[in-house]
Parts: sequence; structure tokens; C-alpha cells
Amino acid sequence: MDSETKICQNCKKDFTIEPEDFNFYEKIKVPPPTFCPECRLIRRMAWRNVRSLYKRSCGLCEKSLISMYSDKDTAPVYCTECYYGGNWDQFVNAKEYDFSKTFFEQLSELLKINPRFYAYKFGNLINSEFINFAIDDKNCYLSYSVIYCEDVSYSENIDNSKNSLDCLAVNKLDNCYQNIDCELNYNTHYAIKSNNCIDSYFLYDCKNCQNCFLSSNLRNQQYYFNNIKLSKEEYFKKLKEYYLETHAGIEKAKKEFELLTKEKSIHKYASIYASQNATGDYIHNSRNIKRSFNTIDSENVAYSYRVIKSKDVFDSSGLATGELIYEGMAPTGNTFKDFFCYITIEGCRECEYSFILKNCSNCFGCVGLTNAKFYILNKQYSEKEYFEILGKIKEQMMKMPYIDNNGRIYKYGEFFPIELSFFAYNETQAQEYFPLTKREALKQGYKWKDRIERNYKIDIKNEDIPDNLLDVNESIIGKVIECEHQGECKEQCTEAFKITASEFQFYKRINLPIPHLCPNCRHIQRIEQRNPPKLWHRQCMKPGCANEFETSYAPERPEIVYCEKCYQQEVY
Repeated sequence: MDSETKICQNCKKDFTIEPEDFNFYEKIKVPPPTFCPECRLIRRMAWRNVRSLYKRSCGLCEKSLISMYSDKDTAPVYCTECYYGGNWDQFVNAKEYDFSKTFFEQLSELLKINPRFYAYKFGNLINSEFINFAIDDKNCYLSYSVIYCEDVSYSENIDNSKNSLDCLAVNKLDNCYQNIDCELNYNTHYAIKSNNCIDSYFLYDCKNCQNCFLSSNLRNQQYYFNNIKLSKEEYFKKLKEYYLETHAGIEKAKKEFELLTKEKSIHKYASIYASQNATGDYIHNSRNIKRSFNTIDSENVAYSYRVIKSKDVFDSSGLATGELIYEGMAPTGNTFKDFFCYITIEGCRECEYSFILKNCSNCFGCVGLTNAKFYILNKQYSEKEYFEILGKIKEQMMKMPYIDNNGRIYKYGEFFPIELSFFAYNETQAQEYFPLTKREALKQGYKWKDRIERNYKIDIKNEDIPDNLLDVNESIIGKVIECEHQGECKEQCTEAFKITASEFQFYKRINLPIPHLCPNCRHIQRIEQRNPPKLWHRQCMKPGCANEFETSYAPERPEIVYCEKCYQQEVY
């Protein structure tokens, strides 16, 4: 089959469906999409709220919870013990399919009344109440998409790490602060795309380095300062001159680090390592990856974001150990052939258009089921009845589609309509990577959460935060500290924040100053230091090289971007 150019019904721009895309759609028996890849990604992200948490009560036992669903949401939320403890009838809201209504109308009705699991948290969680999208964590706080971690705070997309704060998209860290896209670092702070580094600060694209400062593109080095080799004595003397225990010293180093990364460092066109036939960014140990991001140990993946140990995947986000997954949002745990689903876990198979299923198979349009088989809208059928009715429903979805308030048409083969999302656009991951104003979001059919008026009693004004860590004592713990932005930014500022006891001890241990920004502002600033999940066609910037590639560095950006060959020649 030849390539085909279509017009996205959302953004109205052209996009191309390639022959290999058609092969996948034919394999799983779904029609090709009518939204372009970027609009499909945004649509999924608009269902992924990881960082907006709310105090609620369990709808059964009334225990206090920290939930990802606002108390303004009409559906009840249940704690772990109640939701999975057999304390309620998961089929009580079952519906007979009504062929006089569109499928999405009926699913929306079920979503409004059926109980939900209060957050995406599974496994053994110890002293980790204020986290979300988490598995097997201990002593973790205000961290999201955090897996197998201990003593981690204010971080996101962090796996197998401990004793670390303010990190993003990292793995196997210990005693690290402000790491972005790093792995296997120890006691290394303000590092980007650096691995196996020890006792270092302000590194960009460094590997296997120790005691290095404000340097980039280093390999197997020690005692480098501003990319210049020093003796051990010279290095530590220069390091003292920066007064990194002070806020002023850190801000000075940050400015120099920004200049280093943007104007003096060599940037590989994409962070693709140990991978074959891959386009996108942040791809490791994978093959046959197409326009995907944050993909690890996977194969045959296209148009996806954060996929781990999976194969044959198109248009999915937050996926771990799945196969033959299409338009999935956070499927995890050996899921197979699940399409258009939101949170399917622990071996769900052949489920479609369903929400929060555990160990289910052959479920269509279901919500909140466990160990269920052959269900439609939470009503059970025999195997024969199930497939007969399912065929009729898919046919009806094509002939009688759901049409949203913006005129977008949702037939069988499209992810959930935008306006059905549980969350406001600015509560979700979509706002972080594809920011909109309130006016823009509402115009496009998204919900919007207005800023909460806060009346904090500020204990410490921002300008009164001691500059030097040595001048800070335990009395700061629990005090309400004014954020430097005071809400006057686009970073979802909370205007104030507190320092916890473990956080205070961490700063003392690594000898770095108390932050001046709230966790939200710090997080958004880390997001801005990562490349967006978008690609541009460019040419290598090394003089004389004509190699071309797809890169997440936009053409107008200042960085020096090289192809794989020129990068390897320059750095190694």
C-alpha cells in the first residue's frame, strides 16, 4: 500500500500515513487515524494527570486520600483496600447497550457514576502518600511516574533511584540533585544527559567522569573545570571559589552552564543509543522505533511516549511490558492487544475503550473491573453473545459517530473524545509539553482549571531566605516560604512552599542552598531544559558535512547539532 496524505481533523494540517502504518492498522483490524501524530499525542496527554493531587475521602470507608481526581468530580474514588478488597459490587452500574445512542454517550454516563481507583499507585508503597503513577516506593514525596525508588522527592519519570531530589527522566541515581536525562550518577548535581558520573556539578553530556565541574562532552575524565584539565589541588581550589553553598554561587554557575550548553557544547542530533532503525529522542536499547520518545528496551514502536520493555506498539504513552498496544494510556504489566484504553494493568488482554481494568480480557467500554471476561459497559455476556454484540457496536460507531462540540467526529478507531477527559488541560502532561492559554484551551474543547486564590501566611519572604546554607538551621523546617515567582509566571506556581525535614537534611548533606522556587516552578524549568516530543528535518552543522536527520532541536535554536558520525568524531 502506498503512503497517503490526510488532513488532521483537529489542527487541519497535512499528515502522512506510511505503508508500514497501514500494515499495523490492518494487523489489528482498526481504521487509520483522522488526527495527526502530534494531535494524537496531545489528546492522550490530556488524559494523563500525574502532578495535580487533591485531598478526598474514600467513597466507602471515608479514609482521607490524596487522589488525582478532584472532589468536584462526580464519580466516587476508593482507597486500595476498598477498591480491590471486594467491598463493593463492581457490576452494580452495568448497562444494556442502547443502539439509539452513540457509544461515547453511554460510556460517558458510566464514567460519571462508576467508582475509580483513587490514584495510579501499585505494589508495596511505604510512607509515600503524596505520589502518583508509582510502583514499589519508600519514603517518596511529591514525585510522579516514580518506580522502585526510595527517599526521592520532587521528581518525575524516575526509576530505581534513591536519596535524590528534583530530577527528571532518570534511572539508577544515588544522592543526586537536579539531574535531567541521566543514569547511574552518584553525588552529582545539575547534570544533563550525563551517565556514570561521581562527585560532579553542572555537567552536560559527560560519561564516566569524576570530580568535574561546568564541563561538557567529556569521557572518562577527572578534575576537569570549564573543560580544562587541572590537578586535584587546583580543581578543589577553583571549586571553592564558586561558593556553591550559596544561592548567589549557584545562580552564577547556572548562567555559565546555560552558556556552555547552548553555545559551546556539541549536541548529538538525538539521544539514541544501542538502537537500530530509530527516529525520535531518548531511545535506548531498542529497534524499529518511529517518531517516539523516552523508549527503552522495546521494538516496533511508533508515535509513542515513555514506552518500556514493549513491542508492536503504536500511539501509546506510559506503557511498560505490553505487546500489540494501540492508543493506550498507561497500560502496564504484560498487557496484550489492548486498544483505546486508559490504565489497563496486570495482564489485560483484548480490551478496548475501557478504564482502569485489572487482569481482564475481552472487555469493551468497561470501567473499573477486575478479573472480568466478556463484558460490555460492565455487563457480562457469553462468548458468542459478546462477539456478536461487539461487531454490531463497532458497525454502529462507524455509522452513528460521536460528534463533539467542536465538530470533531469520533468513529471506531479514535481515542476518547477530548471533552470526556476527567481533567482540565492545565492539570495534565499536555500543558507541560504543549502549553496553551485558557482561551486557547477552551476554544479547542478542553476543560480549564482556574487559578486557586491562595491566602498563605508567609513565614519567610523570598528575599529573606538566607543566601548561605551555613546560615540555615532546622527552624526553617515546615515554615511557609514565599516562591520567588509569587505566582507571576506561566509555571503553575503555588506561590509558596515548605522545606521538609528529610529535604533539609539532604541539602545539608550535599552542601547546596535552600531553593528559592516552589516545586512546580522548578519542575517546569526542568521540562524546559528537555527537548520537546517533536521532530524537525535538519542538516548536520559541522562545516563540510551534508548528513541530514530528524531531530528534536528546532532550527531556530542556538545549539550546535551534529549528526551521529560527526558527533562521535568530535567527542570520542
